Amino acid sequence: MAGVPKLIILSEQFRGKSFELINDKYSVGRVDQREICIKDPTVSTYHCEFIKKGGTYTIKDCQSTNGTRVNNIPITGEQDLQSSDILQVGGVEILYDCEDKTVTTALKTQTGINLQGAQVGISTIKEMDNFSPFASTKDKAGKSQKLMIVIVVLLVLVILGLLGYLVYMLSKSGSGQPTGFRSAIEKVLV
Repeated sequence: MAGVPKLIILSEQFRGKSFELINDKYSVGRVDQREICIKDPTVSTYHCEFIKKGGTYTIKDCQSTNGTRVNNIPITGEQDLQSSDILQVGGVEILYDCEDKTVTTALKTQTGINLQGAQVGISTIKEMDNFSPFASTKDKAGKSQKLMIVIVVLLVLVILGLLGYLVYMLSKSGSGQPTGFRSAIEKVLV
């Protein structure tokens, strides 16, 4: 049926599910009593309504908890819909598709960013290198190399200490009677 307005859900959980709008009024909510039932916890039980006006529809928020948006702008009261409008019913994104050629697609949204009072150019994110699969591993490699150097230096010091102790014991026992330690070393050397 060409020219029949429809709603197409874009959100992942319900992606592709569509509703053809042929009646004059539809209620939307997460309970089965609604004409359009979207079982999502962010959708209120009686979230919003679609009301036919001419060849298109108007959306009306019904004091929902998480609100209703058209093209990312919260609505209060009613909002006329144009083809390709993106609706947000709670956390669910829906595409309004109206193929009716009599409906004009005049400029329908105003997007603005208010930077007054904002700290422009300052990021609150410290570093994201550890999240990137392409992040450099220079810091990780540098830390492990330093750790290996410290371990090697400690082992060398322990070996030098043991050799010094061995020389001390040999020199001490060389001046007097042979000890068990010296005789064991002599057996090994002979």
